[in-house]
Amino acid sequence: MIKTYYVNLNDELKETTSPNDITEDKKWVWVDLNEPTKAESEVLVDYFDFHPLSIEDATLVLQRPKFKQYDDYQFIVFHALDLKTLESEEVDIFIGDGFIVTYHKVQFEEIDAIRRKLFYHTIHINEPKDILLNLLDEIVDNYFPFIYDIEDKVFNFEDRHNVDISTKSLIDDTFDLRQELLIIKRTVQPMKDLVYRMREGKVLHLNEQQLLYITHINDHLIKQMEMVDSSREMTSDIRDNYISLNSFKMNNIMKILTIYSVVFMPLTLIAGIYGMNFKNMPELNWHDGYYIVLIIMAVIALIMLAVFKKKKWF
Repeated sequence: MIKTYYVNLNDELKETTSPNDITEDKKWVWVDLNEPTKAESEVLVDYFDFHPLSIEDATLVLQRPKFKQYDDYQFIVFHALDLKTLESEEVDIFIGDGFIVTYHKVQFEEIDAIRRKLFYHTIHINEPKDILLNLLDEIVDNYFPFIYDIEDKVFNFEDRHNVDISTKSLIDDTFDLRQELLIIKRTVQPMKDLVYRMREGKVLHLNEQQLLYITHINDHLIKQMEMVDSSREMTSDIRDNYISLNSFKMNNIMKILTIYSVVFMPLTLIAGIYGMNFKNMPELNWHDGYYIVLIIMAVIALIMLAVFKKKKWF
């Protein structure tokens, strides 16, 4: 579907289907191609005459966030996050003097939000670069709910110390959380680099207010990356702590089992000696030999346990 919005010379905002339907002079035009058909995509060639490489990038290949300068326009790729899957959603933007074209193969809530604000006059738009910055701001701000949600999950791990949950379950949950953080970082980090290039490159020729706006957006991305990195460090610490705790428990178990084994070794030796079937074993004829041997075995065990206790081996 293709939608066209433009402002005429009387500063009236109007809507039509195709830019070819505009019959009056205009200050600027915004063409939004939402899940466009092949025929609708032809407007990129027939009306705007964009470079074939930029059209190929927009229509055929999933791109990383990037910025490319052409003769009379710039080609930009933004990534948003899907509300349900955390997968990246791409929106391709062509922007030049007096026009902006947004091309996306899925429905973009951020673009719908800009459209509503535009018609309700809740944002001030003087030129296409204002639409670009407002769209970028919407996309970046929508990263926050995902990051806050994961940050809450990380902090909730501290509350699970007092719950009888297996170490394996906690480790599995930690790895799942780190996977989500990695997915978000793959989106936020390239976007941060892109916005930095847009701000420092001076190619868009932003005015003072627009520079303040893009600096504000860049600050949000820096904060988001710091939150993601902090959460990754915390999950790494949690994982290492639980692995260390599990190793500590296993070492204690092995220590106790080793102590029992060492204590029973001399007792087993005595029992083995008197279990041999030789005829010339004088102790076998002792009337109280059985009780004497049991007492000796008990004394040996107690002495060994006392020595181990003194050495603080358990």
